[in-house]
Amino acid sequence: MRKKVRLAVFSLAVVLIAAVFLYLDNREINALKGDKAYPMIEEPTQHPQPITASSFEMNDSSIHLTKLYSKSNAKGLYLGMWYGVGNNKMNNREKEWKREEGQIEFLVKAVDSNGSTYNGHTIGTSEGTFTTFRYVQFDEFRYKQGMDKIDLYFYPILDEGKGGTPYEHAWFETTVELD
Repeated sequence: MRKKVRLAVFSLAVVLIAAVFLYLDNREINALKGDKAYPMIEEPTQHPQPITASSFEMNDSSIHLTKLYSKSNAKGLYLGMWYGVGNNKMNNREKEWKREEGQIEFLVKAVDSNGSTYNGHTIGTSEGTFTTFRYVQFDEFRYKQGMDKIDLYFYPILDEGKGGTPYEHAWFETTVELD
């Protein structure tokens, strides 16, 4: 009887330690995915304004985007993308892709409803137990009242020397409705 009690207590302790580890290892990722933290590498001094209503999945790709944010002065565009560590597209080894912390780098083009094009890029990575989160930033973007949508195109970057070269075709594209 004592062995069973000890085994039960030991099993409970192992489960609790595993749960605490998973919680701590994924706390930052869960905050970013749940829109409880801004998808920005540096903590902003002023609260950025969300310009979309919610996060969403990009075209059944198992890649999700956070809300899109712009700073209070309407300059810059910030968002995040996350995907599972087993995502086949993001683990592609067919070509020599430029990588940051093992993750493929992307040039992200945004075309607003006025036809203006902006170039952004992935600028950092956060890793969880089962999820990878990538930060995307557009420095030159200007949010203007009256914009109703933004088309986003994600081009992986080939590792061809100085800075790399964007692949000729976008791997992912989506249209985001703005609030």
